[in-house]
Amino acid sequence: MVFQSKRETRVSALFRTVRLVFRHPPRAVLLVLFSGMIALWLTSVALSGEPRRSSTSPAIRELVSQFQSLRTTMDERRQLVAQAVEGGPAWVEALLPVIEKQLSARLERYGQMFTRQAQRQAGQHLRQVDPRQVAAVREAVLSLRQRPDLTKEMIHQVGDPGLKQLQQWLVIPREVVLASSDTLRSEREKLSEWGSLWEECARVLYNAAPPESRPDTPPSFEEYLAGEETLAAFLVSPMDPPARQVLAQNAILAKQLQREEARCILALNMTRVLLGLNPLVIDLRLCAAARDHSNDMKTLGFFDHTSPVPGKTTPWDRARRFGTSASGENIAAGYSDGNAANMGWFHSPGHHKNMLGNHKRVGVGIAGTYYTELFGD
Repeated sequence: MVFQSKRETRVSALFRTVRLVFRHPPRAVLLVLFSGMIALWLTSVALSGEPRRSSTSPAIRELVSQFQSLRTTMDERRQLVAQAVEGGPAWVEALLPVIEKQLSARLERYGQMFTRQAQRQAGQHLRQVDPRQVAAVREAVLSLRQRPDLTKEMIHQVGDPGLKQLQQWLVIPREVVLASSDTLRSEREKLSEWGSLWEECARVLYNAAPPESRPDTPPSFEEYLAGEETLAAFLVSPMDPPARQVLAQNAILAKQLQREEARCILALNMTRVLLGLNPLVIDLRLCAAARDHSNDMKTLGFFDHTSPVPGKTTPWDRARRFGTSASGENIAAGYSDGNAANMGWFHSPGHHKNMLGNHKRVGVGIAGTYYTELFGD
């Protein structure tokens, strides 16, 4: 569902012309993308519904000690992981933080290598781009938000192929980056060995979690890594310096959000930047207001912009309670993935207009599978 302020019902049709600005992405952004398992806590904590338990079992402590030993080979570590998996969640919960610590440093190092290689390849990739074609596709997609008769079919017919074309032009494919460097591929293979250990453990906790509290698909390190590579490739795509600064600021603020809240906002900003719009700054107070509304919808069993809770009737009331202001609101239910929620809104006419509106701030809040997205001027 969508809720717009009167100011947002008539959005100006100003389009930015593409500037092939090519600069290093802010280090803060890279640290969020490749800073270890920050983005993967969902299976180790959130899915289990409780903090990790420290075990006093001597057998478990001995297994963890062997895994940590510098003399232990990777083959021996695989055997220890298999032993922990056989032992069950208590064993896995004791071992998983050790794996994540090792994986975290390797992820950051790999992220830096991938980004440097993407920067080298992107220059050549962008030389083939015609700015006039980019501007024409952007205008065609953005013109949809001006149509009072906008339908989901129009978005699929114009918006989807337009976004796909812009991504092909402006974002170097991760496969191209990987194919260009034997060293990078070798480092990725080493990283994936550790990732497979993490995945084995994470799936134990996933399977042990109540079905209603876990995502539709089990954790996959390969899918996670491919997604982070795509995001890193996006960050070296052409954008104005102010846009990069917003993404750097957001990367720092995102550490205070739930994983899928942060990824939903990043997916929104990727869409906006590809279309030549400004990325939106994270407003933590809007996030808190949005999360509060999502929690109310979840616990009270309603799905609406109008809340039955006194003092929280409208989005403007809810934003004001948290010391900020709002200019629009999107809500969704049934999603466990922030990117999927973002694309669901993109394909819905009212939400589409809202998410591509003339906003400056954004906040996303999640409770279970309920999503609330608040915008601010």
